[in-house]
Amino acid sequence: MPFDFDTDRLRHLPETPLRALRHSFWWIRKTFFSKPKPSNPAVVIDMSESETEAFLGERFFEPGWEMSYHYHNEVVNVRRVQYLDDQPSGLRWWQTHIRGYPHPDGLELTAHLEPEPAEHPDAHLDGEFIDVPRGNATLVGILEEEGVTFERIGTWPTET
Repeated sequence: MPFDFDTDRLRHLPETPLRALRHSFWWIRKTFFSKPKPSNPAVVIDMSESETEAFLGERFFEPGWEMSYHYHNEVVNVRRVQYLDDQPSGLRWWQTHIRGYPHPDGLELTAHLEPEPAEHPDAHLDGEFIDVPRGNATLVGILEEEGVTFERIGTWPTET
């Protein structure tokens, strides 16, 4: 018995199996790859989750949860990839990774710079080159440049 291929049905592909597969991947990540929230220094801003994602998205951050661990209570997970040639490690592709968590006064954001996982998977997983001060400096710079009020929480390194 011959079978026909209905190409018109392909327009529904994003609506069904791929969407279900993406949701399954998200569920597996949250179920099996969750960690306690780290105690990194952070900032608190008076924005909602969606406002924060839009604000950072307008500054070239993208959702990055597909290739990252999930931290308990995490509600924002975005990253911005960039090429850097100033790293002593010799690695060139990096990402500023920002995570957000609910806070009584708004949203708590923390950031770090790390090797980009698709280009440097071993270095990314090893965690040897994670740079929280540089990531947070990028985050604070964006907030200050745009006039967003924030409060620093946690232990921040002293500037020299």
